[in-house]
Amino acid sequence: MNPATMPAEPGIRTRPEDVRTACQLWWAVVALGVLRLILGAVDRLGNRRQVAQDFYDQLHGERPDFSVAQMELVVSILEVLVLTYGLAVGIGAVAVVHELGRGRLWARTVADVATVVLVLGAVGSMFGLGAVAGGPAVLIGAAAILQAVLACGAVFLCRRKESEAFFRANGN
Repeated sequence: MNPATMPAEPGIRTRPEDVRTACQLWWAVVALGVLRLILGAVDRLGNRRQVAQDFYDQLHGERPDFSVAQMELVVSILEVLVLTYGLAVGIGAVAVVHELGRGRLWARTVADVATVVLVLGAVGSMFGLGAVAGGPAVLIGAAAILQAVLACGAVFLCRRKESEAFFRANGN
C-alpha cells in the first residue's frame, strides 16, 4: 500500500508534506552523488597517465619490474572498481530514500549519519576549492557543498513535529 494513501489514524499514518519534500531533497542528493562520481571518473581517467607516472615513481624502488603502461592499466582497473562501488552505494541510497518515504526510523537514522558524512566532505571541499585546478574539480566541490546543504534541509524536515509523529507511527 502506498504510504501517501494509507488510512489516517489521527493524521499520523498519512505521509506529511515535509517527509515528501525531504525525500525529494534526498533524490537530488543521490543524483548529485552520481554526477560527482561520473565527473571524478572522467577527470581521473583523463589524467591516468600522470597518475600512473606518479605511482611508478613511488613504487619503482620496491617493484622495478612494473612499467608505466602496466601502472596505467592498474589505474584504469582501480577506476572501474571505484565506479562500481560508487554506483552500488548509490543504489543503496535509493533504497534508503524509498524506506524513508515509508516512514522507517532506521532509514531516517541512516540519512542522518549520511548527512554528517556529507557535511564533513563539504567542509573539506570548501577549504580545498582554492587549491583545485580545472573545471571538473570545481564542479565536484560545488556538488559536494550542494549535497550537504540539501541533506541538511532534508534532515530538518524529517525532524519536524508532523514528520516525527509519522516516523514514530511507521518506524517498525
